[in-house]
Amino acid sequence: MSSRTKYEMLLGILDVIRGEAKGTKWAQQYAVESTDNEDIRQARAKAFIHLYLKVMFGLTEFAERESFITDGSYDGGIDGYYIDQDTRRIYLIQAKFRNTERNFETKEIEIGELLVMEIYRITGGKTEDEKGEGYNGKIQGLIRRISEIPDIGRYNYHVVILANCKLPAEQLRKLTDGHPATVFNFERSYNEFVFPIVSGTYFKAQEVTIRLDLNNKSAGAKTSYSVGTPDYQCEITVLFVPTLEIARAMDKYRNSLLEYNPRSYLELEGQQVNASIRETLLRPDSNAFALMNNGITILSDETNLN
Repeated sequence: MSSRTKYEMLLGILDVIRGEAKGTKWAQQYAVESTDNEDIRQARAKAFIHLYLKVMFGLTEFAERESFITDGSYDGGIDGYYIDQDTRRIYLIQAKFRNTERNFETKEIEIGELLVMEIYRITGGKTEDEKGEGYNGKIQGLIRRISEIPDIGRYNYHVVILANCKLPAEQLRKLTDGHPATVFNFERSYNEFVFPIVSGTYFKAQEVTIRLDLNNKSAGAKTSYSVGTPDYQCEITVLFVPTLEIARAMDKYRNSLLEYNPRSYLELEGQQVNASIRETLLRPDSNAFALMNNGITILSDETNLN
């Protein structure tokens, strides 16, 4: 029995994503019960954008990802987007999914398909395209979200191309209104989308920004001191942080934090360490967790305390 190709594995993942729409108002749009090949092809094209959002930004809920999918009529050439408040970056997505393995691995996106992206108009708040037609509701939502960002001047735009494209970076910038662009060709799609899903290590954030709310802690919840060594100078800060804040960070970044953490592998040795930690944490009658846990060490490039 021959093993599945990478493209077949990708199709399997996209079909699982389509299946997440079952029982929702998007079921027909994602051809959940359909056997029509064309319906399935179109649904897989949208599911491909879902896959990007899931892997790159850790969006595990179908409905949340769907809110960022703009692909359709009058979309201004933008198939999806994501606003990352931590990095102050707005991603604009142009996707071109191919329905055969050969085309997916060899066919390039055409320059004309990039030129249809009306980035300047949409980011500038224009609600109609160059022909005077109103953008669809999802694009209107993008325009509204951008207008509601209080410090929009500190944000940068970044174009994401989910397709094969060999154009040099400088030429791509000319086609994307001067904004930097990242290309996910078939190789990157297999390596960065398919493999992480199959191995269970998806969403490896390039930049991890952890915000901790200490409003409910006393003034003595923070202690800092400087440490000097022959090689570097650093500031060590000890914080008493609510476990809920740690849970929020873990829920968002997951494998980005756990991949190199030995704690992830303790259960493999038969030690019920993680189970014991969980039991202590969930006890309503005590805060023994604060005594039994020896803390979390985080190395950061920059730390800001308000």
